[in-house]
Amino acid sequence: MLIVGSSGEVGTQLVERLSDRYAFTLADRVAPASGAPTLPLDVADLDAYTAACAGIETVVHLAADRRPEASWAELLPANVIGAYHAFEAARRAGCARVVFASSVHTGSGYPDDVVLRTDMPTRPGNLYGATKVWGEAVARVYADQHGLSCLCVRLGWVGRRDDHGKLAMPDGATAYLTYEDLARAFTACLDAPDDLRFGVFYAASATTTRVDLTDARDALGYAPRDDAFRLQHGG
Repeated sequence: MLIVGSSGEVGTQLVERLSDRYAFTLADRVAPASGAPTLPLDVADLDAYTAACAGIETVVHLAADRRPEASWAELLPANVIGAYHAFEAARRAGCARVVFASSVHTGSGYPDDVVLRTDMPTRPGNLYGATKVWGEAVARVYADQHGLSCLCVRLGWVGRRDDHGKLAMPDGATAYLTYEDLARAFTACLDAPDDLRFGVFYAASATTTRVDLTDARDALGYAPRDDAFRLQHGG
C-alpha cells in the first residue's frame, strides 16, 4: 500500500496509527521528521509516480497544498496536476484502488447552517476546495472508464490535541475530525469491498453538525467515536 504525501500531518498520523495493520510504502517530496524510509516523489512527475505505484494494490493520495488561501499558481502542481497523476499512475501500474483525500471545502461555500450531504451540488468556498472538486471528478472518470476503484474522502478539520487534551482548532472551524477518527475513516476505505467502484464520503467526528455521515456509515461502516465538541473544550 502506497501513501503519497506521507510526511504531511494526515500522512504522519495515518502511518503512526495504522502501520501495525497495513504494510505501507511511503512517498513524499520531503523526508519525514520520524526518519522513516520514504521514496522521494514529486507528484507533478507522472513517470516517477507510475514507478512508485509498481506492484502496489492500493494508493492513498494525500499530497496537496491544504491552505484555503493558496493561489492558483501554488495549487496547480500538487492539487491539479498531481491529482490527475494519482489516478493515471495507478491505472498504468495496474493498481486496484485509489483513496483520494478530498475536503469539506468542496462545500464550504454553503452557508454555515447548511448540513452538507454528498448528493448536493459541490460549492467550494475557495480555490483549494475547487481543486478537490476536480480530483473527485477525475476519480469518477477513472472509475467509469478504467474500472479503477476510486474512493474520495472529504476530510473535516483534522485536529490535534494540546498538552491538556483540548483540540487545537481555529475559531470557526466546523466538521471536526480527530486523529483517531481520521484513522478510522481511512481504515474503512482501505477495507471497503473490492466491488465498491466509486464513492464520495464525508469524514468527521461523531458530534459534527456540519456534514451528514450517512453515506460513509452505510457504504463503508465508518463509525466515528470521538466527541469533538467535548474535546474542543478540554473535556
